[in-house]
Amino acid sequence: MRVIWIVIGFLICINIFAEDFRIDGIRFFCRVPAKYNGHSRILVLFGGRNWPGNKTLQSYRFDSPADKHQVFLLSPSFHDRNYWEPEKWSGKTLLKAIAAVERKYGLTPQKVYFYGYSAGGQCAALFYHWMPERVGAWAAHACGVYPDQPVKNAAPALITCGVNDAERYQISRHFVYRYREAGGELLWKPLPDTGHELSKDALDLAHAWFDAVFAGAKPVAYGEDDLRKIKPKKRIDVEYRNPLYSEKIRELWLK
Repeated sequence: MRVIWIVIGFLICINIFAEDFRIDGIRFFCRVPAKYNGHSRILVLFGGRNWPGNKTLQSYRFDSPADKHQVFLLSPSFHDRNYWEPEKWSGKTLLKAIAAVERKYGLTPQKVYFYGYSAGGQCAALFYHWMPERVGAWAAHACGVYPDQPVKNAAPALITCGVNDAERYQISRHFVYRYREAGGELLWKPLPDTGHELSKDALDLAHAWFDAVFAGAKPVAYGEDDLRKIKPKKRIDVEYRNPLYSEKIRELWLK
């Protein structure tokens, strides 16, 4: 029995192993997918406030969808200095790190993807607004800071927030409407009986959503905010419209 647990522990270590490197004094962690090619993409995972990158990779558990779609996971260990404001310094540092991964693994520059929680959610939202032409899709959980004006005809987005995380919930809700009105396709999921924590429900939906995005999926149905009912697209006003890219997403959104 002891041997079995040692083997399991070893496999877990392999699963979460990531190489690290430094750019501008910031430590980045990069998980290489089991298989990749020159067209593999990069998903940047922003952790909670001042999280080291290895903690983010281990907490978010994106290994399975990353291996399925041959996606590199890149996580910065940003700390202090208002790093969620990319125009100050952190944006240029992230771009250097993305370029370093592309060079090392012979990747043709592709659209990159963002996901973040709390302060990391602020990064996902603000970094996307700073570099929209380079981002294929982005998602945030428990985010309390968004751009003043959404990007016109913006990239697909996912926003989740605990209903009991009252201030962030209200801020997120208002941003969702403006994002959709500006032409962005956005899935909004309030999580009942949940506060500011990064919950399993939030991660399950993020995994399913990025799985569908990486697969190039189109909506299989549409849901309406508040009522949480599935309706024909034309019967839902654009500011309340949730695109559901798979049956799994539909199930989790209705949960």
